[in-house]
Amino acid sequence: MQSIIGPNQHFIVLAFIMGAATLGIWVEHKKWLGKISGILVTMISMSLLAMIGLVPVGSGTDVSVPVYDMVFEYFIPISIPLLLLSSNIIKIIKESGKLLVAFIVGAIGVVIGCFIAFYIIDLGEDAGNTAGVIAATLVGGSINFIATGEVLNFSTNPYFSATIAVDNFVANLYILFLFLVPALGFLKLFFAPTNTENSKQETKIDSETKSSITMERIALVILIAIALAAAGKFIAPYLQTALNTPLNLSILIITILSLIMANIFPKKLQILENTSFSIGLWMMYVFLAVIGASTNLQEVLKVGPPLLLFYMIIMVFHFLFLLLSAKLLRLNMYEVIISSAANIMGPSVAAPMAASLGQKKMVTPSILVGILGYVIGTFIGVSIALALA
Repeated sequence: MQSIIGPNQHFIVLAFIMGAATLGIWVEHKKWLGKISGILVTMISMSLLAMIGLVPVGSGTDVSVPVYDMVFEYFIPISIPLLLLSSNIIKIIKESGKLLVAFIVGAIGVVIGCFIAFYIIDLGEDAGNTAGVIAATLVGGSINFIATGEVLNFSTNPYFSATIAVDNFVANLYILFLFLVPALGFLKLFFAPTNTENSKQETKIDSETKSSITMERIALVILIAIALAAAGKFIAPYLQTALNTPLNLSILIITILSLIMANIFPKKLQILENTSFSIGLWMMYVFLAVIGASTNLQEVLKVGPPLLLFYMIIMVFHFLFLLLSAKLLRLNMYEVIISSAANIMGPSVAAPMAASLGQKKMVTPSILVGILGYVIGTFIGVSIALALA
C-alpha cells in the first residue's frame, strides 16, 4: 500500500519523525503521564502512522525511504559517544561501594536467567540475537538495546520492535514490585541490617555536573562525537576483514573509543555531561521513531506472548539470584532494590527510587552503577548472541 506521504517527501517525513520523538520526550517528563514510557509512545505513534498509510513503512517493502536511511546511518554512531562521555570507570568503582557489588551480582543473574529462558522458550531461528538484545537492555538500558541490535544487524527484525514493547511493559511491572519489597516482611530474612546513615546524609550536587547547556558546549560535544564515530567507521571494515565476521563492528569500536576518551579526560569532559547526554538521548528517540515506522504491529502481537514469558523467566531468576546473594554477601534491602532497578531500568529510574525510599546517600552511586550498565551492556549482549548463535 502506497502511503499518503511519499518516501521522497523528505521534510514532511522528517517532521513526523521529529514530532514522534518530541511527543515521547514530552510524555516522559509530564508528571501526570510519568507512568507511560516515552520510548513506547514514540514508537507506537510512528507505528500507527505507518499502519494507517500516512507515512511510509520502513520495512517489508522494496521502496527506500531516504530519511529513514539517514537516521539509521548517522544517528546511532553519533549518539553513542554523546551518551558515554560521563562513563568514568574509576569514579564508578571508587564511589559505588556495595551497590556496585549488588549491581554486578544482578547483572550475572540476568545473564544466567537469559540462558535458562533461551532453553525453555523457543523464539525461533533468531532466538540468539533476541536473547542478546534482551540481556543488553536488562544489564544496561535502551542505549545498549539499540547498539546491540545494530551490531547484530537485528534492528529491522520483527522481534526487535516487539522486544521494546514487551521490555517497557514488564520493566514497569517489575519496578512496581521493587517498591513493594520493603512491605514484604518475610524477605527481610535475606537482607543485612540497613545503615540508617544512608537516609540522613544529603547528596552533594556537583555544580560542574549540573552545568548549563551552552552553544559552545553543543558545538564541542557534537564535534567530539562525530570524530569518534568517524574513527570507528574508518577502522571497522579493516577489523571485520581481519576477523572475517559479518558483525557490524563499527558500533563496538565507537563504544570502545568513547570509553577510552571518557576515562582519559574525565575532568575535562565532566562539564559537558549534561549537554552531551541530552543531545544523545534526543537522537536515540529519533532513531526509535524510525524503528516504530518499521514496525508491523500484527507481527508484534504475534510474537509478543513468548517474549513476555522469556522476560518473566529472566527477571524472576535475576531477583531470586540477588536475594540469595544478599544473604551471602550481607547486602541490605535497599542495596538489592536500588541495584536491581539500575539493572532493569537504568540510572534514570534507580536514582529517583533511591531518593523516594529515603536512601539519599545511594542516589549518586545508583547513577554511577547505572552508567556502568551502559558501559558493559552492549558487550554482554553481543557475547550472549554469539554464544547462542
